[in-house]
Amino acid sequence: MDYEQINEALKRVHAELDSAECHGVLSGLLAVGDENAHSQWLAHCAPTVEPGDLLAEEAVDMLQSLYDQVLEDIKNPDFVYQLLLPDDETVLAERLEAFANWCQGFLMGMSLGGIVDTAKLPGELPGFINDLLEFTHVGDFDVDEAYDEQACLELVEYVRMGVLLFHEEICDLKEAAKPDMLH
Repeated sequence: MDYEQINEALKRVHAELDSAECHGVLSGLLAVGDENAHSQWLAHCAPTVEPGDLLAEEAVDMLQSLYDQVLEDIKNPDFVYQLLLPDDETVLAERLEAFANWCQGFLMGMSLGGIVDTAKLPGELPGFINDLLEFTHVGDFDVDEAYDEQACLELVEYVRMGVLLFHEEICDLKEAAKPDMLH
């Protein structure tokens, strides 16, 4: 599945967000380990699926596959998780806009997953969240293709690794909060 396929699926269900933002919301929900991530994500991304609308049902099936893949990737210890963004052939300004949408989506997913006071997050996570807030505006700047191409790649990699760190830190927090099961 690629960016354009997910965009088409989202159009079929009359979603008001693009592939990047949709993937960001899902990533945010999964990164916080929300047990209701699947239903919350679908309710946010595909709120109006008419029963019997075969194209919409096919789109939901595609979104289900995306959910399964992202869930598997974010938990994979080999760091295979990737942000869903337009391919490298797409004009840089469009990729940066999608990246900003992805960051906005992640922040929304994190919020839907119950993280409201980011200052209380451990370690470097509050700084990462502040960076994501800044990145939501990256599409507003003029773009110099030659210079900004490398910077864009570095931003995407920074966020990709930040999501994996975020997920790991939150999982560790939840594990530490569990009562000791040994008597």
